[in-house]
Amino acid sequence: MAYVGCQYTGITKEIEGIIMTTSTIDAIARNQTASSTMDAVKKTAAEDKPKSEISAKKLADDFDAFLLLLTTQLKNQDPTEPLDTNEFTSQLIQFANVEQQVQTNANIEKLVAATQSAGIQQGIDYIGKAIDADGNKGMLVNKNAVFLYELPTNAHKVDITILDRMGRPVFSGPGATGSGKNLVRWDGKDGETRAQLPDGTYQIVVKAETFDGTKIDAKTYTTGVVDAVETEKDGTAVLLLGNERIKIGDVRAVRDIGIPTTTQASQQPASPPRT
Repeated sequence: MAYVGCQYTGITKEIEGIIMTTSTIDAIARNQTASSTMDAVKKTAAEDKPKSEISAKKLADDFDAFLLLLTTQLKNQDPTEPLDTNEFTSQLIQFANVEQQVQTNANIEKLVAATQSAGIQQGIDYIGKAIDADGNKGMLVNKNAVFLYELPTNAHKVDITILDRMGRPVFSGPGATGSGKNLVRWDGKDGETRAQLPDGTYQIVVKAETFDGTKIDAKTYTTGVVDAVETEKDGTAVLLLGNERIKIGDVRAVRDIGIPTTTQASQQPASPPRT
């Protein structure tokens, strides 16, 4: 322990009648151990005082009390029954172990803070950029929504269906059949009633097949412009596309607004009737 031999060798005040018991020391150690748990990993870097700092202060206070009581006990021990030094050694080892745990938690807090800072910084670079990420969603804003899908080969027929947040179909029609990425633009009108639907998040389902009816696996993406970046409780940075949260690890393409996103663009008529 760093305290022994430097901070506590000049204790002069005596506390008479105090008996240091094993249970007292154990209670101090248990209390300190409980306050130094791995919950510190989940704390954010924005906290005024990290948990490890509070734990270290508590440990110092407890150790100060331990040495004061120990000194008093030594001065008041019965010469015919000297105190067992093995017990003192055991208690000092307990404090050393707790101190090491507190220091470990402090290092973890620093690592988490650094990771969160790096995640935020990385996310900031995406703000104002258009991205394509794993998913199948598009954001309807001001009567305009964009969806994206990719075909591994040319298709004979492509059918698309757009679903609302409840999974109900609100629009269906043909899609572009060329291989590569294909864009679907939707004006937000219901395919049957022609009513304008509210802004929000919608999903796309793509079914593609060859001339002989063989199914083609179409990969869909969530595409849109990044509005902001936030961190989850675990420090993971997420990108915000409206109300949609996208993990940075799910991003597959990034581009400036105005740069084409696809090799193909489906020129769809506005809200064709559903079949």
